[in-house]
Amino acid sequence: MMENALNVNKKRLGIVGGAGMLGLIALLVTLLMSGTVFAAFPLAGIGGFTISANKITGTGFKLYPALGETEKKPVWAQAAIDLATANIEGLVLSKNINTESALGSYNVNSVDVIVTGGDVVGQNLKLRVSGIQSSNTSFKNLQVKEYYTDNPLNVIDLQAPNLTLDNPSLNTHFLSAGDISIPNMKLKIVANMKDGSKLGDF
Repeated sequence: MMENALNVNKKRLGIVGGAGMLGLIALLVTLLMSGTVFAAFPLAGIGGFTISANKITGTGFKLYPALGETEKKPVWAQAAIDLATANIEGLVLSKNINTESALGSYNVNSVDVIVTGGDVVGQNLKLRVSGIQSSNTSFKNLQVKEYYTDNPLNVIDLQAPNLTLDNPSLNTHFLSAGDISIPNMKLKIVANMKDGSKLGDF
């Protein structure tokens, strides 16, 4: 039988994976609090769609390690973010899709799917991200806590009653909202041509 042909120690693999996620969370906290760039967008080889705004304010903030699927990876270390309520000023949600294999004969390299909106109001938002950048970040009563557990996904979390992100950009892999209102919503699909021109923008 080849039950464990590669001699993989599952416990050790879990510890290493947990350490990687702790490193992700530590970097995220440090750079969020200093207001510097966490990652350049898009993150090469990972995938994701970008959520950006003029400002995001939220209540009931919680951040904790997670594993999740991305466009490029079946499993990838991520930060899970929960917000009880959120106000998003000047929402822009965008995703670049490589279409060269399907539309290359029409000289289309890629397509940008872009959703914009006014001042968005949402409740019970849940996100999975692998990068955040913000010109300034402020918390009210921030709490960072670690826990005694064998599960590396439960060893640490961040919580704060209030959160404000100025000019944020999030490399996102999952977004859900219990309730959301997007005034003045616009959807556009922009083709990026091989000659550098764009079609469909307005």
